[in-house]
Amino acid sequence: MEENSLGGSKYLLLIVDEASGCMKGFCLRAKSESEDCIKTYIMKVQTQFGKKVKFVRHDGAREFATNSLKAFYEDEGIEQQTTHAASRQAGQVFLG
Repeated sequence: MEENSLGGSKYLLLIVDEASGCMKGFCLRAKSESEDCIKTYIMKVQTQFGKKVKFVRHDGAREFATNSLKAFYEDEGIEQQTTHAASRQAGQVFLG
């Protein structure tokens, strides 16, 4: 049986920077929070390091492939790549 964390979160979003190997985890109460989390994180990384994110790779789950995220990736010049769900752990987003 699934249980919420003490803070009320139910999901973990793990973002991995493939260039540095750095991982950042986000506790989410709903899968719908992942969209804003991804957008905010990408903008923060690009501003902080002065480098563009070139691609985002995910397992194709609906929360990672919304029309809004697709438009954001296109506006930012970010390539969206989808892996087979069995080849990666679910819930991970890779930035390159």
